[in-house]
Amino acid sequence: VFSGHVDPHGTNYYELGMWFHVAVQPGDYDSMGIIQPNTVNNLATNSTPYLDFFQQLNPNDYVAFSLTNGSTFGLTSVQLADPNSPSPSPVPISFVGFLESGSTVTNIFITPGNNANSLLNYTFTSAFASGLTSVDILSTRWAMDNLVFGNVAAPEPGIESLIAVGLLAFAARKIRNHRLP
Repeated sequence: VFSGHVDPHGTNYYELGMWFHVAVQPGDYDSMGIIQPNTVNNLATNSTPYLDFFQQLNPNDYVAFSLTNGSTFGLTSVQLADPNSPSPSPVPISFVGFLESGSTVTNIFITPGNNANSLLNYTFTSAFASGLTSVDILSTRWAMDNLVFGNVAAPEPGIESLIAVGLLAFAARKIRNHRLP
């Protein structure tokens, strides 16, 4: 719901275990911001705070997000808008999801333009329902609120974890066997 705070030139934002960050490319970099409800003229209006991004300084910057604990997740819906208000023209906003399997899925949502000035609801396809490791948002500008995610799966244990558990079990057995008369 983007109720936190991003510094004026913020490149990282954390909320509910999700990490949003500007994938900064060499050179000048763009930033994200939290816009408070109906407080800034010429930006999209909304009754709650929302996250916005403008690609102005580097044509290669974009925002990516993932869970902070490395789990996979799914996306259900999101509210989007052109942050410029009223919106002069439609704005395509691409969500590229990276799946645990190594493949990618894409949803392209297009804001209406035609002087729209508020965030609208968009629904992800079933390809985004689970197994995402991260998502890139590719667009020159966007406003986003109420990103609904779920189907969170714990990450698979690494080989190091499995070895550690095995060693602990072996040590516990040795201690138990040593104490038995």
